[in-house]
Amino acid sequence: MERAAMLDLREESAPDAIEYCRKLLDVEFKDDSPTFGWGGKSAGFETSHGTWVKVLSRPAGSINERTWTGEECSSVLSGVSKPKLLRSIRWSDDDRGVVWRADETTLVSFPVVSSTPEIRNDSPGLSDAWWSDLRESLAALAGHKTTRVGVRQDLINRRIREFAGDTVDPSVNEWTTAHADVHWANLTAPTLVLLDWEGWGLGPRGLDAATLWAFSLLVPPVAERVSDEFSRDLSSRSGKIAQLFMCTELLKMVRDYGDHPELEKPLAREADRLAVELAGFIR
Repeated sequence: MERAAMLDLREESAPDAIEYCRKLLDVEFKDDSPTFGWGGKSAGFETSHGTWVKVLSRPAGSINERTWTGEECSSVLSGVSKPKLLRSIRWSDDDRGVVWRADETTLVSFPVVSSTPEIRNDSPGLSDAWWSDLRESLAALAGHKTTRVGVRQDLINRRIREFAGDTVDPSVNEWTTAHADVHWANLTAPTLVLLDWEGWGLGPRGLDAATLWAFSLLVPPVAERVSDEFSRDLSSRSGKIAQLFMCTELLKMVRDYGDHPELEKPLAREADRLAVELAGFIR
């Protein structure tokens, strides 16, 4: 049997699945035009209950347990500004060869800082209180114990060695719990809320700050602000490994998939700098 492809809900709207979800949850969706996630892999709807429902599917034979359960597992986190999970449902779709899930959460009424992961606005209007809330949320998250893995050591090894060969030792000696996808389309303002908890888990110390920094490189003042706010983590060896990993990971996305093309030059520049620094870094 041929394996089902991951659905792009922008192209295949699957109205029958959306209607089935609506009936299972016993809600009305307020807008027929959903908000789509990356690559159309999810669709979000505001409901008549004043809540938010995110609907997504995965091929039945290739569900990634880590990301499939991320939203549910994140409900145990405290001290982190995030939507509250209210309920989750799942159902099989044999005709399409996929499994659907829907998560109903509290509604976040604040807009995201950017409609894209990278930021282009050099005056995003983020207050000192916003930055403080971000630091506190990420610090609280880092303190949580988990067996989930956000970024694997073998992936870090592969990306850094593809870029720097054997000149950099990519091994990480400080691991903390991370959101693992902190970019500008997953952060709201003027009140901070962190969205999209599918992939959270252990990562190198400073991973979340490194991710936000990498997606800020088109606007140097914002990148500098990220570096200043999280200087203790980013100046550590693990923090520099996290930064180099994010540069190389995003460069691969640019070159293999055409994502974030404007970031290519600053990412390459910073990756070169970090590789030189890490080659001489004393552990």
